[in-house]
Amino acid sequence: MFGRGPGRIRRLAACLLVVFAAVVCGGCSEGVDSLVRYVGSRVTGEEYVSPRGQACLDAAEGLLGALEAGDRDAVVGLFSPEARAGADDLDERARELVEGCSGHVEYLDTHSVTRPMESEKVDDGKRRVELSTTFSIALGGKNYWCFMTLVTEDDFNSAREGVSTIIVWSEDAYSAMLYDARETDWPEGPGLHLRLSYPLEWETRLVNDDPLRYEAGDAISDTGEAAAFLDEGEKTIRDFEERFGRPCCVSWSSDGRVYYELADDAEGPRYLEVNATAPDEPVYSAYVMGERGAIEKVWDVDGGA
Repeated sequence: MFGRGPGRIRRLAACLLVVFAAVVCGGCSEGVDSLVRYVGSRVTGEEYVSPRGQACLDAAEGLLGALEAGDRDAVVGLFSPEARAGADDLDERARELVEGCSGHVEYLDTHSVTRPMESEKVDDGKRRVELSTTFSIALGGKNYWCFMTLVTEDDFNSAREGVSTIIVWSEDAYSAMLYDARETDWPEGPGLHLRLSYPLEWETRLVNDDPLRYEAGDAISDTGEAAAFLDEGEKTIRDFEERFGRPCCVSWSSDGRVYYELADDAEGPRYLEVNATAPDEPVYSAYVMGERGAIEKVWDVDGGA
């Protein structure tokens, strides 16, 4: 006989909620799909992915599959009919991409790709939905970054449905753009744009999915010591540097975010990220970061470690 544990009751309630929503909102397919996905994520414990996020994920996986197979036609096939007709060099760029970016797929930043920026136009009962997302990938031991725009629905012109823009950067080119190096303008217009090389003047380190500018600095051997120092209160980045030395990386997005090397673990390189709004403002958090994301919180202003 089956038990009536809380887990079984929650699953039953979730299923009933989905059935109720489907009956009440029979014509709202996107809303029902979102609810089903959300409830499913609560039942299984997996991360929730919206229908629009799934559309971006499908397109990104289609791009990766085409690159792994070296299939130029599959890359071209991702684009909408209008984009294919309007981009004279699409075939040539697709050939260049599959020749320059190949190998076994090792990583896809699913967290970013499934959280797109959304633009929706509704007029006289018609709707157009455009999604845009930036994400990182790894192929054959090399890192790349992609920007993609995708039209999932266009009642005004169905020929626009599909991918309209893909930009691909190599690690050096993306790092150069992050730090506003010369001649790193953002490509304009639909189609396939490639930035696969750049004469970078610095070494990069991959930290939390960003290719940061690296210079040898002072390593930190004990994060507990860093947390104890921050517990003293109102410590700025300049105070932190006076105590622990020079960081190895400074974020491209803020002068108040710096990184120190830590001892590697079995998962790879690790860094201590110290955050403040500016070098002379108090530190508000510190995290251990790996190449692809946060590993653990070391300290924050509200609750310590």
